[in-house]
Amino acid sequence: MAIRDRGLARAIPALGLEQGGEGVALELCGYHPGARATLEARVGRRRFAVKAFADDPAPEATLYQALSAAGLAGDSGARVPPLLAWDHDLRVLVIGWLEGPTAHQLVKQGQGRRAGELAAQWVRRTASLPVKLGLPFGAAGMMHETRAWIGTLGTADLSVGAAARALAEALARTEPRDDGSVGLVHGTLYARHILDVGDGPGVIDWHRFGQGPVELDAGMFLATLSRLRLLHPAHAGEALLAEQAFLEGTRGLLDESALAWHRAAALLQLTERLPDGRGDWRARAHVLLAEATRLTERAAPREPIAPRRRAASWFKAPALELVLQALSTRPATPEELDQIRALLREGQV
Repeated sequence: MAIRDRGLARAIPALGLEQGGEGVALELCGYHPGARATLEARVGRRRFAVKAFADDPAPEATLYQALSAAGLAGDSGARVPPLLAWDHDLRVLVIGWLEGPTAHQLVKQGQGRRAGELAAQWVRRTASLPVKLGLPFGAAGMMHETRAWIGTLGTADLSVGAAARALAEALARTEPRDDGSVGLVHGTLYARHILDVGDGPGVIDWHRFGQGPVELDAGMFLATLSRLRLLHPAHAGEALLAEQAFLEGTRGLLDESALAWHRAAALLQLTERLPDGRGDWRARAHVLLAEATRLTERAAPREPIAPRRRAASWFKAPALELVLQALSTRPATPEELDQIRALLREGQV
């Protein structure tokens, strides 16, 4: 509304545009109801993104500044969009525009190996970044979110919900410990969020960033490749090439069992979005959930003693149910996660 009423130049003076806003073209290119909207802005030869948020975007603005200080907002190599301006009161960020096809598009264009190489370059680059911003986000956080995903799928279809619940129980049995090395994670490293900017990868949409294991981002990227391979057979070959190139490029960096677990969890997250789509989404959901279940068989059990009892307690114990219900509308604190783990270990629920 501020941009509409005053024009972009007056609404966000830090951009340094000419007053009046003549020649400014704005187009909505992304919208998440109740959360955020992204506008593509063109002013002459300049092109940038204006992102409006429901919540305070200060953490994301700080992240862009830190990534810039780490050398990731330049014109060469792996990079993120540079932060051009931000307004705390309007809850608006303005960032540069990265040009290039996404990894998703590369796979569909017959350049699967290039897509995998770019993703591997990014994961290796960020694995050693000295950026310690963001809340903890690892396997425990993913397990907490599975409850909402199961609820969505179960409401949409009972059979899909049952398959999702069985998968979540398998994830609970094989959940890796979040006691290894952690670093900056993107949180939603979809193939659509990685761009080929010429001499390296560019990564956009950092609203879910945090501190977690490198396998979390790697698993999400591979899960999007699995979705493309399984649901679009015409691109299966290139998706496999992308996966092979990614695994080759990250050899020695990733824990295989943790990677399988995070990939399975990411497939459950991606499945949760299918009910909003068209066509026979139920069949597609079962395909993805079956692939995720297969992956959990490659994830080493976290607690090999009585795994069936542990999985059952996660979803059925009354005391634990009350704890998780209290956390259904917000992330758990580290202390609350410790409480959940204690309940599971002690078997007193």
